Amino acid sequence: MHPKGRSIQAGRWMLPQAPPLARIFRQCASGGGLRQWRPQQRRALGQRRAQGLRVQTGDWRVALKSRFARRAHSPSCRATFVPRETPLGGRGGVAGGGQWGRARGCGAGAAAVMDAWVRFSAQSQARERLCRAAQYACSLLGHALQKHGASPELQKQIRQLEGHLSLGRKLLRLGNSADALESAKRAVHLSDVVLRFCITVSHLNRALYFACDNVLWAGKSGLVPRVDQEKWAQRSFRYYLFSLIMNLSRDAYEIRLLMEQESSACSRRLKSSGGGAPVGVETGASGGPGTPGGGLPQLALKLRLQVLLLARVLRGHPPLLLDVVRNACDLFIPLDKLGLWRCGPGIVGLCGLVSSILSILTLICPWLRLKP
Repeated sequence: MHPKGRSIQAGRWMLPQAPPLARIFRQCASGGGLRQWRPQQRRALGQRRAQGLRVQTGDWRVALKSRFARRAHSPSCRATFVPRETPLGGRGGVAGGGQWGRARGCGAGAAAVMDAWVRFSAQSQARERLCRAAQYACSLLGHALQKHGASPELQKQIRQLEGHLSLGRKLLRLGNSADALESAKRAVHLSDVVLRFCITVSHLNRALYFACDNVLWAGKSGLVPRVDQEKWAQRSFRYYLFSLIMNLSRDAYEIRLLMEQESSACSRRLKSSGGGAPVGVETGASGGPGTPGGGLPQLALKLRLQVLLLARVLRGHPPLLLDVVRNACDLFIPLDKLGLWRCGPGIVGLCGLVSSILSILTLICPWLRLKP
């Protein structure tokens, strides 16, 4: 201790206010530890812990509000004594998380990830999405093995695994028709006419798709062996295609609205700053034959500005971007199954895998889901 009782040095940290520390030492050495502190001391320690202050292990644990506050007499520097036998993270400890008791340390991050995973896996839709990702991953893997000349036995096992995953997905989708009908009933009350039509028709087609899929599951599982599986599969993919077309129409409508809002906002900013908008760009009018710069260059400039505006809108609205990419990837699946556009099992597997990963992402991060 300093002769004047002002500070004490532990390592490279200068700890102020030695007499209060000595009093804390006497209280802790009396056998009570941190639990017998005065209520105001416990509250102060809780406030420092809630602010995420750094705590050093050992006998002396230094908590700093700022990493730059290292002077002995700085008001933001405080030190607390904790007995060595008091465990970190225990009832009388300072904080959990290993050597450094940080509120946002590795332990807290791992716990948050685990809680998010538990909530995610508790949903039947999440399990179905995981099975879907595994199914299309098997489809993509089978195509790669066939292309590189793998053994027929391995290809047969991959196809069997893909079939089992598909049947498990159909089991997990039992009862989804009722959820789709409830969503359609809620979408009827939307104020926007275009959104109301697109979302309602999309949910109705999804309900029919799930109903056909349930019948197909009953046929494949042997409950109803006389079901024409090919006919019901074609019906289910037809309804699935209609639902995706409605989803993409809704996305295109929302993109158009956002582009109009962004264009009008840019026009207002240009007018307020004193600059004028280029002719034929903001208003959409094309230059006449006598105006300089008219014709093809003016059209190319306008197209380029529209593309830049579209990129800006999608970058500023991640849920809309994810929904567009997911629906566009899903569109290849019914087109291939219905024979409208044969793209091969490799493209179908890749698109299905990307779509499944994006769906899982929207389940883990609900703010990435497009609403309504």
